[in-house]
Amino acid sequence: MKRFSISSIVLIFIGLLFFILNWLIDGYVEPIVLTGVIFILLGVVFSFIAISKREKGSLKYISIATFFIILFLVTWFDPIQVLRMMTWFKNII
Repeated sequence: MKRFSISSIVLIFIGLLFFILNWLIDGYVEPIVLTGVIFILLGVVFSFIAISKREKGSLKYISIATFFIILFLVTWFDPIQVLRMMTWFKNII
Protein backbone atom coordinates (compact mmCIF):
# COMPACT_ATOMS: atom_id res chain seq x y z
CA MET A 1 0.00 0.00 0.00
CA LYS A 2 0.99 3.61 -0.40
CA ARG A 3 -0.31 4.69 2.98
CA PHE A 4 2.82 6.56 4.09
CA SER A 5 3.45 8.11 0.68
CA ILE A 6 -0.03 9.56 0.45
CA SER A 7 -0.04 10.77 4.05
CA SER A 8 3.34 12.45 3.55
CA ILE A 9 2.14 14.50 0.59
CA VAL A 10 -1.11 15.36 2.39
CA LEU A 11 0.76 16.56 5.50
CA ILE A 12 3.15 18.67 3.42
CA PHE A 13 0.19 20.19 1.57
CA ILE A 14 -1.54 21.03 4.89
CA GLY A 15 1.67 22.62 6.18
CA LEU A 16 1.92 24.68 2.99
CA LEU A 17 -1.66 25.84 3.50
CA PHE A 18 -0.74 27.05 6.99
CA PHE A 19 2.17 29.05 5.56
CA ILE A 20 -0.12 30.59 2.94
CA LEU A 21 -2.71 31.38 5.63
CA ASN A 22 -0.05 33.18 7.69
CA TRP A 23 1.04 35.11 4.60
CA LEU A 24 -2.55 36.22 3.89
CA ILE A 25 -3.19 37.41 7.46
CA ASP A 26 -1.89 40.86 8.34
CA GLY A 27 0.84 40.60 10.92
CA TYR A 28 2.53 37.46 12.10
CA VAL A 29 0.78 34.63 13.92
CA GLU A 30 3.33 32.30 15.52
CA PRO A 31 1.05 29.31 16.25
CA ILE A 32 0.00 29.12 12.60
CA VAL A 33 3.60 29.04 11.37
CA LEU A 34 4.63 26.55 14.06
CA THR A 35 1.74 24.27 13.12
CA GLY A 36 2.73 24.52 9.46
CA VAL A 37 6.33 23.59 10.26
CA ILE A 38 5.21 20.62 12.34
CA PHE A 39 2.97 19.34 9.54
CA ILE A 40 5.76 19.71 6.98
CA LEU A 41 8.26 17.89 9.20
CA LEU A 42 5.76 15.08 9.85
CA GLY A 43 5.27 14.80 6.10
CA VAL A 44 9.01 14.37 5.59
CA VAL A 45 9.18 11.75 8.35
CA PHE A 46 6.35 9.81 6.71
CA SER A 47 8.13 10.07 3.38
CA PHE A 48 11.29 8.56 4.85
CA ILE A 49 9.18 5.79 6.40
CA ALA A 50 7.70 5.12 2.96
CA ILE A 51 11.19 4.92 1.48
CA SER A 52 12.36 2.54 4.20
CA LYS A 53 9.32 0.30 3.66
CA ARG A 54 9.99 0.41 -0.12
CA GLU A 55 6.50 1.48 -1.09
CA LYS A 56 5.81 1.50 -4.80
CA GLY A 57 5.56 4.72 -6.75
CA SER A 58 7.40 8.01 -6.84
CA LEU A 59 5.09 10.02 -4.59
CA LYS A 60 7.47 9.64 -1.65
CA TYR A 61 10.25 11.32 -3.63
CA ILE A 62 7.95 14.11 -4.76
CA SER A 63 7.08 14.95 -1.16
CA ILE A 64 10.77 15.17 -0.17
CA ALA A 65 11.46 17.40 -3.17
CA THR A 66 8.48 19.56 -2.21
CA PHE A 67 9.90 19.88 1.30
CA PHE A 68 13.18 21.28 0.00
CA ILE A 69 11.40 23.59 -2.45
CA ILE A 70 9.21 24.99 0.34
CA LEU A 71 12.26 25.54 2.56
CA PHE A 72 14.05 27.30 -0.29
CA LEU A 73 11.09 29.58 -1.01
CA VAL A 74 10.60 30.47 2.66
CA THR A 75 14.30 31.25 2.98
CA TRP A 76 14.28 33.28 -0.24
CA PHE A 77 11.21 35.42 0.45
CA ASP A 78 11.21 35.67 4.26
CA PRO A 79 14.58 34.77 5.82
CA ILE A 80 13.58 36.18 9.23
CA GLN A 81 10.94 33.46 9.47
CA VAL A 82 13.66 30.80 9.38
CA LEU A 83 15.37 32.46 12.34
CA ARG A 84 12.07 32.51 14.23
CA MET A 85 11.53 28.81 13.59
CA MET A 86 15.05 27.97 14.80
CA THR A 87 14.48 30.03 17.94
CA TRP A 88 11.23 28.17 18.66
CA PHE A 89 12.91 24.81 18.27
CA LYS A 90 15.76 25.95 20.52
CA ASN A 91 13.30 27.06 23.20
CA ILE A 92 11.25 23.86 22.91
CA ILE A 93 14.24 21.56 23.10
